[in-house]
Amino acid sequence: MQNQRLAFLLALALLAGGFAPQVALAQRGKKEVKIEATPIPLPKFYARHVEEGNKFLAQNRISDALHEFFTAKTINPDYYPTYIGMGKAYIKMGQLEKATEQYEIAVRLLNPSYAADHVKRGEYFASRRMFKQALGDYWEVLKIDPQAGNQYTLAMRHLRFGNEKDATKAFERASQIDEDYPDPHFQLGNLFFKNKKGKKAIPEYEKAVILDPNNPLYHVSLANSLYKEGTAKAAKIDKNMVGKAVTHFERAVGLGMRQARVHFNLGTAYLLVGNYDGAISNLQEALQRELRDEEVYYNLGNAFYKKAMTINFKWDQRSSLTDPQQLKMNNDKFDLVYRSIQSYQMAVSKKPDYAPVYFDLGVSYYRLAELKPTAQFISKIVNKATSKEYFARGMRYFKTDMHQRSLENFQKYTSLSSDAKLRATANQLITDIKEIMADTK
Repeated sequence: MQNQRLAFLLALALLAGGFAPQVALAQRGKKEVKIEATPIPLPKFYARHVEEGNKFLAQNRISDALHEFFTAKTINPDYYPTYIGMGKAYIKMGQLEKATEQYEIAVRLLNPSYAADHVKRGEYFASRRMFKQALGDYWEVLKIDPQAGNQYTLAMRHLRFGNEKDATKAFERASQIDEDYPDPHFQLGNLFFKNKKGKKAIPEYEKAVILDPNNPLYHVSLANSLYKEGTAKAAKIDKNMVGKAVTHFERAVGLGMRQARVHFNLGTAYLLVGNYDGAISNLQEALQRELRDEEVYYNLGNAFYKKAMTINFKWDQRSSLTDPQQLKMNNDKFDLVYRSIQSYQMAVSKKPDYAPVYFDLGVSYYRLAELKPTAQFISKIVNKATSKEYFARGMRYFKTDMHQRSLENFQKYTSLSSDAKLRATANQLITDIKEIMADTK
């Protein structure tokens, strides 16, 4: 009877306190009796099987890993990390189609709204049996911590309703939860850039680039931010910062981002750091890609003119007409200045009241007056308005013609510009040109 009572009390203790390591019962008037509970091993739940499977994968024990993953799947077929592990195992075995199937299941179970673009691309590639590409996009989804992804989704919802403050907080929480998640940093950079906080945008874009260096959009966004900060003070351009912008624009182009605006931005940045060949090439590429506004033509004109000014040569000796090297130098300079004029003229055809272009047109014509054109350029220079003068007076009229065109453009500039300092310069040039023309007559 006493043994039955002891067993009953032990059962009550186990029910009340769980699996205790030991149970102590005291009987009145008797010495304390200690009874050791039978140790019961903890069960291997599905998550622990996945953990073990991943350990085996790290040791390249693929069969053992798959056994653990299949066990986990049997216990709980809805645990998405199981299928990630199985996918990785099949990748190691070179069975990309099976790996893709496992990743698809994982994505379907996860059902993430924060990586919809990657999911769509993965489905597209999988449907075309481009398994390597599909796996790449699916992995971009699966490597994100779901809690971080949910915060990202919440942030994007805040943005849709114009609540930037709460969106910022949610993006920050997402980046804290998953330190390897680049998208929240990218979106924070966008918010800061939009609100003209470039100094705060740049480090966020830099973090995104570090986490995903092969994303061209991250490079372009960082480059735009660097360029804007580097040129914030027009009187004092930070060429070091603009040079960094060039690096990231180049990287974006190298990764396949070939939109016209990217080439325009890269060409403009090249212009500021003195790479005139790069500027000309990229601005012309922008034109070929149908970006044909006044800014493209104006910057291209500047690139041609700056390139021309690197050729230090004037027609000042008889040998200029006979020495092949000197002749080529002059022709190259003349060609570049003339092409700058053509680009400037296209700019004002797009925007007739674009004042700065007229100043630079005046300068380019003034520079042409210092040169002497060879036969290949005569037909380009002579127009209907001046053809009779050229026929009557010969090429001696060239200098007068260029000065006249220069004068007209400086006068046009002064009638349009509100820049008092540059207008004063233009007026002084107008006076000087009139004196030169009077002496020539």
